[in-house]
Amino acid sequence: MFSIRASVIVSIAIVLASHGVALAAKVDDPTTFSQDAATIREESALADRFFHVEWTAGAGRAGMSRITGYVYNDYGQAAQDIELRITGLNSAGQPVRAMVQHVGDTVPSRGRGYFDLQVPVSQAYRVEVESFDFTLGQGSK
Repeated sequence: MFSIRASVIVSIAIVLASHGVALAAKVDDPTTFSQDAATIREESALADRFFHVEWTAGAGRAGMSRITGYVYNDYGQAAQDIELRITGLNSAGQPVRAMVQHVGDTVPSRGRGYFDLQVPVSQAYRVEVESFDFTLGQGSK
């Protein structure tokens, strides 16, 4: 199974043979901190390459907003264990809080998966893929 975990802090390893990318870093070694930050930025860029998100925000339960939409898998392998980072923004567009929510279904290659999440109320939001796993043998047909 190919795996990308942008949220893992203890150790980060990416192996995407089909794209010739191989990166590894360990956070427990303080001399590699800048390398780790670069790896996390690289993982975020990979998530942006493989996925895009369309969503809307509306009223939810008391004190909450409801974020609904689709995460689109633009890659040639099915993806599972997708987590979205929802960042609440203030009126100046600055982040005030962030939370990670799991998207329950496997998203087929070149397909989409629906999500319906409750998050604390904010002026605005940013929604992006935080982490995911690619599955083997479930590519495009």
